[in-house]
Amino acid sequence: MNVPSAHISPWSRIPVKALLVFESVVRHKSVMKAGNEFCITHSAVSKNISILEDYLGHTLFNRTGRTLMPTAEAEVLAKAVREAESLIDGALAGIAERCGTVELDIVAPATFAMRWLIPRLPDFTGRHPHVHPQIRPTHTPDNWQTIPFDIAVRRGADMPAHFLSRPLFTETIGLVATRCVAERLRGARGALRPGDLVAADTRPGELAAWLDAAGFGAKAAEAAVHYPHNYIALEAALAGRGAMVVPLEIVPQLLDDGHLTEVFPGRTLTGRTYHVGHDPRSPKRPYLDAFVAWLEMQTPMPAAA
Repeated sequence: MNVPSAHISPWSRIPVKALLVFESVVRHKSVMKAGNEFCITHSAVSKNISILEDYLGHTLFNRTGRTLMPTAEAEVLAKAVREAESLIDGALAGIAERCGTVELDIVAPATFAMRWLIPRLPDFTGRHPHVHPQIRPTHTPDNWQTIPFDIAVRRGADMPAHFLSRPLFTETIGLVATRCVAERLRGARGALRPGDLVAADTRPGELAAWLDAAGFGAKAAEAAVHYPHNYIALEAALAGRGAMVVPLEIVPQLLDDGHLTEVFPGRTLTGRTYHVGHDPRSPKRPYLDAFVAWLEMQTPMPAAA
């Protein structure tokens, strides 16, 4: 069916991406930050701006030194683009909800995902039955930003600049072991032997830092048996192969159930802070906000000795 040309908006010749990139430049007042947001080069951002300026026949930005200032006309257009995005996001979210389920892809450190996040997910799905979180565990060497995701949970504040990001909790690092191993180590009055400790290659220096802070000396870490990932070292500790340092917030159930115990209660080290972030421009924004709010409700507290 041929649509009469009178029904076609004159701006339909402008690529939608050019409008979105333009709005990002106005918001950031920076070509570089807009490029980072869309993962495109400086020249690609400039080309998108040129498309709009050629169509309008007007300059949209003034440069003052290194500062890029949008004109009054650019501010009006950028506001319209944001309003249109909001309307489209709402429509897409409503359709997704009415048509069934919404999937959220969540990247998170593997041990956090396995020991803390996944066991709690039934509570979230019970509150939001039409939203299905899909967990994508990551390891320290992974380039997690190449993995498709809606929400990122990271150990540290490593988030794209345009993300909405907030802290969840800060690690309290303690030495844990099975009760049998813990009693043996306490009885030895801290005289650690080869094989008494296990460690993860993905958290280098953490065991040595805890030993030094706890008064045992960092050198004792040299005798630890190493495993490639934190969750594997944790399985070794659960099997009674030695004690390991771990964020107490990640293993509260193992401590509560008596599978593990703190070897020297109160001797802890402050670790890194976990953050959660997502792209505020996502059409799934209402569901992302709901998941982040739920995460904050679930924020773990330091485990009791």
